Amino acid sequence: MSEHEEGLSVSGIKQVFTVDGKNFDSKAEAINYIRKPKIEEALNALPGITAELKDWLIENQEQVEVAFETGTIKRVTKAESAQLAKALAAIVEANDPKFAFVSKNAISIQESFRWPSVKRLTDEEKTIAAKASLYAATDEDEGLVNWILDNKTAILEAYCAGIEKRVVSAKATEALAAYREKMAAAKTAKTAKLTEGVE
Repeated sequence: MSEHEEGLSVSGIKQVFTVDGKNFDSKAEAINYIRKPKIEEALNALPGITAELKDWLIENQEQVEVAFETGTIKRVTKAESAQLAKALAAIVEANDPKFAFVSKNAISIQESFRWPSVKRLTDEEKTIAAKASLYAATDEDEGLVNWILDNKTAILEAYCAGIEKRVVSAKATEALAAYREKMAAAKTAKTAKLTEGVE
């Protein structure tokens, strides 16, 4: 082993994902880079789309998607996840015995954090909530908000462009069906055995 290799610390090793000569820190970022042209192509089909609007929709994808998720269980955004990680790191660094439980379970807290379930909203309530959220995201641009609401389905479909859906093999489907049949037969046999002699 050379001196140079000996001096290299394990913590200095960083995994990167390379696409078209560009490096990405995570697989998700690399996939998003690959998918971007497909999303742009799908957005180009929207009525009244401009280059500026298309860029805004791509840049604010998470905010637009979250606006339409109002009334369902709120997902944790990347920004919120980063804020939580920062807060947990500060608690761990403080090394205060009062926060020992949080410090000890910081990783589990980070990985399992979910927003609580919310009251189900009617379609009208969802639209009102989405509108309010979009007003905040667009600096109260009413024309843009109404355009997004009018094109909601097409925009959300465009955001899914390029996502590869896993195809379940026929063999796996058949195996699952056979397993279900076997379990159903076992349940029927057990029920029959339990009811035997009851009559």
